[in-house]
Amino acid sequence: MRKLFLILCLLFLFPAKAWAAGCNCGTITTIVTRAHMQTTQAITAHTTAEATAIRAEILYAAQNIIGTIKTESATIVRAIVGLKESNAAMIKGQAAASEAIKTEDLYGKASQPAGLCGKSSVGAGLQLSARAGSQVHGTMRERQREYGNRDGARPVEFLDRLLDPDHPDGKAMTDALFPLEKTLTEDQVVMAHEAIKTLGNPRPLPVVTDAQMQTPAGQTYAAARMIHDARLSAVMENLNNHVVYHAPTLPDEVAAWAQNQWSEAGGSGSPPGLVNGKLSEAGLFKLLSQMRLGNPNWFVQVTAATEAGLLRELVTMQAIQLELTRKNNELLDRLAFTASLDFLTRMEGTDGRAMSDLYVRMVGTQQ
Repeated sequence: MRKLFLILCLLFLFPAKAWAAGCNCGTITTIVTRAHMQTTQAITAHTTAEATAIRAEILYAAQNIIGTIKTESATIVRAIVGLKESNAAMIKGQAAASEAIKTEDLYGKASQPAGLCGKSSVGAGLQLSARAGSQVHGTMRERQREYGNRDGARPVEFLDRLLDPDHPDGKAMTDALFPLEKTLTEDQVVMAHEAIKTLGNPRPLPVVTDAQMQTPAGQTYAAARMIHDARLSAVMENLNNHVVYHAPTLPDEVAAWAQNQWSEAGGSGSPPGLVNGKLSEAGLFKLLSQMRLGNPNWFVQVTAATEAGLLRELVTMQAIQLELTRKNNELLDRLAFTASLDFLTRMEGTDGRAMSDLYVRMVGTQQ
């Protein structure tokens, strides 16, 4: 019995020890720990691989987008440059063609409009007219200065000038200052100059002699006369500018162009502003206006015009508007100057005298 019990114990205990001793996994806790570590390592490796792949895809997509933007930007830049070059070539081509194409080809044979053919000659003529106007203006200024500052001149001499039969009368002076056709003849320019001297300075003040300048009264008179002459000259400049604006300073080429344009516009007789084959700056603007607003065919001509003809007409009218704006600004500047000078002169005649009287009283009370 004891032997049997001993044999049974050996049979049951030996396999358990052998199983426990021969397994490398150890206890249940060790198994769980190792399984958790292996799972964590696998997840980390998978996550890292996924992140790397996503980052690579993002970088690749970004590079593709940047490359596409650069390509499209370069294409846009090339298109803009090409458009500018194309426009420049087109404008150059139109400019070259406009010199060769006749007016009726641009507007149509039937319309016969009043365009600006020979525009380059007109522009050159305006430049020559400006120079001629400056010379006329300068000559008038010098002659008027000599007229009002003659040594030893007596008031009776100026009276004889006014009563001279050759002096223009009231009607002649009015016609010379305000010509009906906006352009003066050469004789009327001379009459306008005489009219300015008569209306602006009919009795020039006597010039102070050297002996008179040595006295206090002579010095006082000389100072007052200088102020008077300066004010008079400044105002007479506006009158001179008016005469130059109506003087026939445009060259004959522009007058011939005006005659041709008036005929093409359907007009008969002498064009507006043209007098004896001569044209002034004021006459030119009258002509340009009458060829349009005063031309009953102009609206029909514009309706029948081609695109090139309409562009030419638009540019012409814009240029006219720009020049008229410049002339209006010059006129406003002259008017503002004259009004300010007139106001200061009135102040000197009223407040100036009052202040002089107050100063005399103040000095008298101190003595």
